[in-house]
Amino acid sequence: MKISKAFSLLLALAMLLVLAIPAYAQLGDTDTSSFTVQNVSGTDGVSVTIKFIAENGTEYTPTELGPGITNPFTLDDGDSKEVYVPNIPESQLPSGRYSVVISSTGKVVAIATVAGTGTKRFTGSYIGTGVGASPFYMPSFYYNFYGWYSMISVQNLGSNLADITVSITCEDGTTGTMTATGVKAMASHHFVTKSDMPTGFAASTKCTGSAKITEASGQPLVATDNLNKPATGNTISFTGLTDGSVALNVPALYKGYYGWDSSLNIRKLDAGDTTVTVSYSDAGSSTCALTDAQPGCLLYMPTVHAGSGNFGATITNSASKKLVVVSNSTKGTLSLAYLGIDPTAGSTEVGIPSVFKEYYKWNSSFTCQNVGTVSTKINVAYQGKTPYDHTKTLTTGDIVEVYQPNETILANGYQGGATITAVAASGKIACIVNFTNNNFQDPSKPGDWSTSYNAFNK
Repeated sequence: MKISKAFSLLLALAMLLVLAIPAYAQLGDTDTSSFTVQNVSGTDGVSVTIKFIAENGTEYTPTELGPGITNPFTLDDGDSKEVYVPNIPESQLPSGRYSVVISSTGKVVAIATVAGTGTKRFTGSYIGTGVGASPFYMPSFYYNFYGWYSMISVQNLGSNLADITVSITCEDGTTGTMTATGVKAMASHHFVTKSDMPTGFAASTKCTGSAKITEASGQPLVATDNLNKPATGNTISFTGLTDGSVALNVPALYKGYYGWDSSLNIRKLDAGDTTVTVSYSDAGSSTCALTDAQPGCLLYMPTVHAGSGNFGATITNSASKKLVVVSNSTKGTLSLAYLGIDPTAGSTEVGIPSVFKEYYKWNSSFTCQNVGTVSTKINVAYQGKTPYDHTKTLTTGDIVEVYQPNETILANGYQGGATITAVAASGKIACIVNFTNNNFQDPSKPGDWSTSYNAFNK
């Protein structure tokens, strides 16, 4: 395995100091990363500075982030900039694994993408956050589950050395732990379960479940999971959560949708029993009973949903317990994942750091859901383009998908940010973004050429 400046990203929407953690590089033979920063401050001329922290605590602040990108760089409102980390000169940032701190003079958000290449292709994306906690929750954890394994990166946001414990609970009641001691401030530790078995597991253990991550003295942590299937390259990545929600929305689920199928992984955080109801935006619903002995359920859309196509869902529970949810979708070796969205976090305006139209053969789409109480259309404003109102009116819970290759205002090769706004003055929306690369059709490069991330509510 060759590592080429790999990392992962976790950022805060409301903070000017933005903290990012590294995605560990044990995916393919050569692993790389990129990240995209968007200005959502409402003002132009925001200055953004990037700092990298090695696993041993060494800090690097390159003056060049690639051809034509200085450090710091400036962003106008709504604009974004992509940094491909291997393009940073080796003299300024040696190859390795890093945490990232993004500081700015105005509010910014960011996403990160990790890729492994070699005999298989691995691709995952996730959002950044500057909000850490102990405990910190991972809503989904896999170990040897139909060939899937979790790869959890945990960053210490405290000022002292961190002693970290990952506590795993499987659906069948099996429990396991993973630990790391003396993790440097702002640095990260990586738990790679395909090579390191959690304590309490056996070689025969097959686990689908969730994890709680804690620091011995209560210092704040953040974490990502780059779930992957080593044999085929499937990869789904997401950032964990500081807490759960009693209700959640998922804007995009699929059953037989151009070959895509989805599942919902739902986990209860609070003690006590509850019944979860998943109400679909097209028609019908599903339920599952959660207990302390079995705090989670996995709903596979081809099994539980009657109709085919794409649709959203609203998730509630009878006892108002806090839940966390991950939506997973697959099409052969292609895989997508994003987190369920608390409807109270919905907003009139949503920031999307990056969309593509035939950008190095990558294309994107975004799907928005009405999570408010009034019907609304959406306004779409691409970076550098004239905004327009979409024709579809969304009732509560309804969704709309916008596929960038169909957008005539975008030229081939386009990469930029987007701002989506509810046209109704009191409208509330939430969005997710999917990417797919046409290279997956090349049999000489099998694996995962797709990824997904949550957009940012302002």
